[in-house]
Amino acid sequence: MKKIVNALLLLVLALNFSACVVSARAPRAHYWVRGYYVIDPYGGRHWVPGHYR
Repeated sequence: MKKIVNALLLLVLALNFSACVVSARAPRAHYWVRGYYVIDPYGGRHWVPGHYR
């Protein structure tokens, strides 16, 4: 009986951990990035307007 309880506990922990990882990644998929400068190899700065990442 104790083995079954331990197996169920391990399963619940694994499901909770995977749900946390998915929920942490989901909001990052489509968030707004403000404009920023990109520096090319020759030292020039180019403005990149805001966009969704």
